[in-house]
Amino acid sequence: MPEEQVSVYDARGRVLGGRSRQEALSSGLPVGAVDALVVNAAGQVLLQRRRPDKENGGLWDKTVGGHVGAGEGFDACVVREAGEELFGDGRSPCVRLLGSRAAVRRTRPGPAEVVLYRAGLQLNLRDVRFRPGGGRRTVLYHVALYLGRTRAPRRAFRPDPGELSGLRFFAPTAVDRLLLEGALAPNMGFLWLTQARALLDLAGP
Repeated sequence: MPEEQVSVYDARGRVLGGRSRQEALSSGLPVGAVDALVVNAAGQVLLQRRRPDKENGGLWDKTVGGHVGAGEGFDACVVREAGEELFGDGRSPCVRLLGSRAAVRRTRPGPAEVVLYRAGLQLNLRDVRFRPGGGRRTVLYHVALYLGRTRAPRRAFRPDPGELSGLRFFAPTAVDRLLLEGALAPNMGFLWLTQARALLDLAGP
Protein backbone atom coordinates (compact mmCIF):
# COMPACT_ATOMS: atom_id res chain seq x y z
CA MET A 1 0.00 0.00 0.00
CA PRO A 2 1.26 3.57 -0.68
CA GLU A 3 2.78 5.35 2.30
CA GLU A 4 0.67 7.91 4.14
CA GLN A 5 1.04 11.46 2.80
CA VAL A 6 1.48 14.21 5.42
CA SER A 7 1.66 18.00 5.22
CA VAL A 8 4.91 19.97 5.28
CA TYR A 9 5.13 23.71 5.89
CA ASP A 10 7.44 26.69 5.75
CA ALA A 11 8.71 28.27 8.96
CA ARG A 12 5.76 30.68 9.09
CA GLY A 13 3.15 27.92 8.93
CA ARG A 14 2.21 28.06 5.25
CA VAL A 15 1.49 24.68 3.64
CA LEU A 16 4.06 23.65 1.03
CA GLY A 17 2.37 20.42 0.05
CA GLY A 18 2.29 16.73 0.91
CA ARG A 19 5.09 14.18 1.14
CA SER A 20 5.33 10.57 2.21
CA ARG A 21 5.57 10.30 5.98
CA GLN A 22 9.19 9.13 6.07
CA GLU A 23 10.28 11.70 3.50
CA ALA A 24 8.54 14.47 5.43
CA LEU A 25 10.04 13.48 8.78
CA SER A 26 13.56 13.47 7.35
CA SER A 27 13.17 16.57 5.16
CA GLY A 28 14.14 19.19 7.74
CA LEU A 29 10.91 21.04 6.92
CA PRO A 30 8.25 21.54 9.60
CA VAL A 31 5.69 18.72 9.66
CA GLY A 32 2.12 19.23 10.84
CA ALA A 33 1.00 17.43 14.01
CA VAL A 34 -1.68 17.51 16.68
CA ASP A 35 -1.38 16.77 20.41
CA ALA A 36 -4.37 16.40 22.75
CA LEU A 37 -4.53 16.05 26.52
CA VAL A 38 -7.76 14.97 28.23
CA VAL A 39 -8.71 15.08 31.92
CA ASN A 40 -11.65 13.46 33.71
CA ALA A 41 -13.96 14.83 36.40
CA ALA A 42 -11.64 13.55 39.15
CA GLY A 43 -8.67 15.45 37.72
CA GLN A 44 -6.98 12.35 36.30
CA VAL A 45 -5.12 12.61 32.98
CA LEU A 46 -5.67 10.04 30.22
CA LEU A 47 -2.34 8.88 28.78
CA GLN A 48 -1.47 6.37 26.08
CA ARG A 49 1.51 4.04 26.12
CA ARG A 50 3.39 3.63 22.86
CA ARG A 51 3.93 0.16 21.40
CA PRO A 52 7.55 -1.05 21.61
CA ASP A 53 7.85 -1.10 17.81
CA LYS A 54 6.88 2.58 17.50
CA GLU A 55 8.95 5.72 18.09
CA ASN A 56 9.06 6.51 21.83
CA GLY A 57 8.05 2.87 22.34
CA GLY A 58 7.22 1.85 25.91
CA LEU A 59 6.89 5.46 27.11
CA TRP A 60 3.72 7.15 28.28
CA ASP A 61 2.52 9.88 25.95
CA LYS A 62 -0.27 12.46 25.48
CA THR A 63 -3.86 11.28 25.19
CA VAL A 64 -3.92 11.62 21.39
CA GLY A 65 -1.31 12.55 18.81
CA GLY A 66 -0.80 12.31 15.09
CA HIS A 67 0.43 13.81 11.85
CA VAL A 68 -1.68 16.12 9.72
CA GLY A 69 -2.48 14.42 6.43
CA ALA A 70 -1.90 16.08 3.08
CA GLY A 71 -4.84 18.38 2.40
CA GLU A 72 -6.10 18.06 5.99
CA GLY A 73 -6.44 20.85 8.56
CA PHE A 74 -5.28 20.64 12.17
CA ASP A 75 -8.83 20.55 13.56
CA ALA A 76 -9.98 17.79 11.22
CA CYS A 77 -6.84 15.86 12.08
CA VAL A 78 -7.36 15.91 15.86
CA VAL A 79 -10.97 14.74 15.52
CA ARG A 80 -9.88 11.89 13.23
CA GLU A 81 -6.91 10.88 15.39
CA ALA A 82 -8.93 10.98 18.62
CA GLY A 83 -11.61 8.83 17.03
CA GLU A 84 -9.06 6.32 15.73
CA GLU A 85 -6.88 6.09 18.84
CA LEU A 86 -9.59 6.23 21.53
CA PHE A 87 -12.65 4.70 19.88
CA GLY A 88 -11.33 2.72 16.90
CA ASP A 89 -13.13 4.93 14.36
CA GLY A 90 -11.84 8.14 12.80
CA ARG A 91 -15.43 9.30 12.33
CA SER A 92 -16.60 8.44 15.84
CA PRO A 93 -19.40 10.69 17.16
CA CYS A 94 -17.81 10.34 20.61
CA VAL A 95 -15.29 13.11 19.79
CA ARG A 96 -16.47 16.72 19.69
CA LEU A 97 -14.36 19.79 18.95
CA LEU A 98 -15.77 23.00 20.44
CA GLY A 99 -14.83 26.55 19.60
CA SER A 100 -13.37 27.78 22.86
CA ARG A 101 -12.16 26.91 26.35
CA ALA A 102 -15.30 28.51 27.77
CA ALA A 103 -17.47 26.25 25.63
CA VAL A 104 -15.66 23.17 26.95
CA ARG A 105 -16.07 24.40 30.53
CA ARG A 106 -19.83 24.89 29.99
CA THR A 107 -20.32 21.51 28.31
CA ARG A 108 -21.09 18.37 30.28
CA PRO A 109 -19.70 15.55 28.14
CA GLY A 110 -21.79 12.49 27.50
CA PRO A 111 -20.92 9.28 29.41
CA ALA A 112 -18.73 8.02 26.55
CA GLU A 113 -17.60 11.28 24.99
CA VAL A 114 -14.53 13.53 24.75
CA VAL A 115 -14.85 17.27 24.16
CA LEU A 116 -11.84 19.33 23.02
CA TYR A 117 -10.83 22.86 22.13
CA ARG A 118 -7.74 24.20 20.43
CA ALA A 119 -5.49 25.73 23.08
CA GLY A 120 -2.68 26.92 20.84
CA LEU A 121 -0.36 26.44 17.89
CA GLN A 122 3.38 25.98 18.40
CA LEU A 123 5.50 26.69 15.32
CA ASN A 124 8.95 25.22 14.75
CA LEU A 125 8.97 22.91 17.77
CA ARG A 126 12.07 20.72 17.76
CA ASP A 127 11.11 17.23 18.92
CA VAL A 128 13.58 14.48 19.84
CA ARG A 129 12.15 10.98 19.41
CA PHE A 130 13.52 7.56 20.40
CA ARG A 131 13.69 5.17 17.46
CA PRO A 132 12.58 1.53 17.80
CA GLY A 133 15.64 -0.60 18.50
CA GLY A 134 17.82 2.35 19.52
CA GLY A 135 18.94 5.72 18.25
CA ARG A 136 17.15 9.04 18.05
CA ARG A 137 15.48 11.19 15.45
CA THR A 138 14.95 14.95 15.54
CA VAL A 139 11.89 16.33 13.74
CA LEU A 140 10.70 19.91 13.32
CA TYR A 141 6.97 20.30 13.95
CA HIS A 142 4.16 22.81 13.73
CA VAL A 143 1.92 21.44 16.51
CA ALA A 144 -1.68 22.36 17.23
CA LEU A 145 -2.40 21.70 20.91
CA TYR A 146 -5.83 20.65 22.17
CA LEU A 147 -7.12 20.29 25.73
CA GLY A 148 -10.32 18.56 26.75
CA ARG A 149 -12.40 16.71 29.25
CA THR A 150 -14.36 13.50 29.55
CA ARG A 151 -16.68 11.65 31.93
CA ALA A 152 -16.03 8.33 30.21
CA PRO A 153 -14.55 5.51 32.32
CA ARG A 154 -11.57 3.63 30.97
CA ARG A 155 -13.78 0.76 29.78
CA ALA A 156 -15.63 3.13 27.40
CA PHE A 157 -12.53 3.54 25.25
CA ARG A 158 -11.45 1.14 22.51
CA PRO A 159 -7.79 2.00 21.87
CA ASP A 160 -6.19 0.91 18.63
CA PRO A 161 -3.87 -2.05 19.45
CA GLY A 162 -1.92 -1.30 16.28
CA GLU A 163 -0.82 2.01 17.80
CA LEU A 164 -1.03 1.71 21.59
CA SER A 165 0.02 -0.85 24.17
CA GLY A 166 -1.86 0.82 27.01
CA LEU A 167 -4.35 3.53 27.95
CA ARG A 168 -4.77 4.67 31.56
CA PHE A 169 -5.93 7.51 33.77
CA PHE A 170 -3.21 8.95 36.03
CA ALA A 171 -3.46 11.31 38.98
CA PRO A 172 -1.36 14.47 38.50
CA THR A 173 1.13 13.30 41.12
CA ALA A 174 1.57 10.04 39.20
CA VAL A 175 2.28 11.99 35.99
CA ASP A 176 4.84 14.01 37.94
CA ARG A 177 6.47 10.76 39.02
CA LEU A 178 6.54 9.42 35.45
CA LEU A 179 8.25 12.63 34.38
CA LEU A 180 10.92 12.36 37.07
CA GLU A 181 11.50 8.68 36.29
CA GLY A 182 11.99 9.36 32.57
CA ALA A 183 8.90 7.32 31.69
CA LEU A 184 7.23 10.08 29.64
CA ALA A 185 7.89 10.65 25.95
CA PRO A 186 10.00 13.82 25.55
CA ASN A 187 7.20 15.83 23.96
CA MET A 188 4.78 14.71 26.70
CA GLY A 189 7.22 16.09 29.27
CA PHE A 190 7.08 19.44 27.49
CA LEU A 191 3.28 19.36 27.34
CA TRP A 192 2.95 18.47 31.01
CA LEU A 193 5.26 21.24 32.15
CA THR A 194 3.55 23.88 30.03
CA GLN A 195 -0.11 22.77 29.95
CA ALA A 196 -0.85 20.89 33.19
CA ARG A 197 -2.42 23.84 35.00
CA ALA A 198 -4.73 24.76 32.12
CA LEU A 199 -5.67 21.11 31.65
CA LEU A 200 -6.43 20.40 35.30
CA ASP A 201 -8.62 23.50 35.47
CA LEU A 202 -11.00 21.66 33.11
CA ALA A 203 -11.65 18.89 35.65
CA GLY A 204 -15.06 18.66 37.27
CA PRO A 205 -18.58 17.44 36.55
